[in-house]
Amino acid sequence: MYITTEDQLVDFCRQLDGCEWLAIDTEFVREKTYSIHLGLIQIGGNGVYAAIDPIAVKAIDPLLEIIENPDILKVFHAGKQDLEILYRLCGAAVKPVFDTQVAASLLGWGAQISFAKAVYKTTGKKIDKTETYTDWCRRPLSANQIEYALDDVRFLVPVYENILARLKKLDRMDWVQDEFRSLEDPKIYKPPEPRQQFLRIKNIRGLKPRNLAVLVEIAAWREEEAMRRDCHPKSVIRDEPLLEVARLLPKELGVLASIRGFHQREVSRCGEEILRVVRKGLAVPKDQFPVLPETASYSTNPGVEGLLGAYIQSRSEELKIEPTVLADRGQIRDFVKYYEQNKKLDGNGLLKGWRKDLIGSSLASILQGGMGLAVGKDGKIRLIPTDKKEDE
Repeated sequence: MYITTEDQLVDFCRQLDGCEWLAIDTEFVREKTYSIHLGLIQIGGNGVYAAIDPIAVKAIDPLLEIIENPDILKVFHAGKQDLEILYRLCGAAVKPVFDTQVAASLLGWGAQISFAKAVYKTTGKKIDKTETYTDWCRRPLSANQIEYALDDVRFLVPVYENILARLKKLDRMDWVQDEFRSLEDPKIYKPPEPRQQFLRIKNIRGLKPRNLAVLVEIAAWREEEAMRRDCHPKSVIRDEPLLEVARLLPKELGVLASIRGFHQREVSRCGEEILRVVRKGLAVPKDQFPVLPETASYSTNPGVEGLLGAYIQSRSEELKIEPTVLADRGQIRDFVKYYEQNKKLDGNGLLKGWRKDLIGSSLASILQGGMGLAVGKDGKIRLIPTDKKEDE
């Protein structure tokens, strides 16, 4: 079903009445724009499926009311961007959610299995991927494009049901619920704070405080200008010339025009505005200068992270899931770094939720000297108690 009128949408929403869960996907374009441009919303529930055209149907409130219902589970595959779109439409994070890609990783299907592979693994069918690079905001859409989009929710139903059954059989439902909490956190969908964007620019630690204050203002202006133009911030000014503006503190257009990578069209278009922003940064009082986050030094004995990684590898083989699903290199490093700096581990992510019992507590014991690793006669790594602890 392809919905292009509000009456059709209202009728479809009636058919969803009483559903316990919805299969949801979206099609969008964002390659060259600041914001996501929504092209289609696909929904499946109660055995009916529809592709809703949000360009033709301006008032989609009946659909959003269903999506916002906390008693209805919303099912996605790799749904973070879909949830970002729905956050913008609903004005709040969508709850509760189930992501089949995340859930599949806890079954040992890989850290980021594609939807096509998940469909084949659960149904044995190969889905059409010929419309992957469609411009979903261009009209009219062909019948083939609409069917392609609908398949993303039609096949999501058996994928979800199969994965759910496997999770229950392995008693891993608590695992997935822990993972989905992060997808329900509104913080990850909020737009970037313009005045914090200077922190994303490389090589800023050599700037003097006054120059850094100017960079804060210029980077914030660039972010807001990109929002206004609906383009990528680096399409306005790239990082390198932006940083050079903060170093040179130009007072006239000629200096701007001389900066390598600063296009003449931007000098003509917004040069005066940039000079105004530079003056604004120069006027910042000293007691309001920005302070960069401290870069705490970190060093540990060689092999510590490798030792923990070996244990995680061993546990992943036992559980038949990829080691990065348990903990990737960044998480291992953060775990060791936090302990080296604080001599405690309370609150670390690997000591929360399902990871705590599976690996976290053992990692803590290894790090604190209470447990070691040995290779058994079967060639497998196992934990063994040590003779003494670190504080003895």
